Amino acid sequence: MKPILIIIGTFLAIIVKSQIASESELLQYISMNTGGIYDTQILQMGDQNLAVVNAKQISVTQTGDFQQFYYNETSILPSDLNVNVEGQNSYVEIYGNNQIMNDITINIQGDNRNVIIRNYP
Repeated sequence: MKPILIIIGTFLAIIVKSQIASESELLQYISMNTGGIYDTQILQMGDQNLAVVNAKQISVTQTGDFQQFYYNETSILPSDLNVNVEGQNSYVEIYGNNQIMNDITINIQGDNRNVIIRNYP
């Protein structure tokens, strides 16, 4: 019984440690990875964040807790979308892309925000 508790405790410690990132570690990661060419980049800081992305070229930054982001690209051409979400309990859903969504940046600040965008060609 004691070895099982030790193993479970070790796994829990590893899981908790994996979610803790200091601001200096984050800034170091960003500075090391700037200037490059990215297809898709998702950066999440906080607890219980979810990002479901079906895209070729997108940048998502979630800062806060309990955030959900869903994106489904329907065109062959990537839209080069940038989404920045800051706050708690935000929900963003974007379905499809067209010429209006090319090179667009969406900034959402505040708590309990819901944004749903549906694009049809």
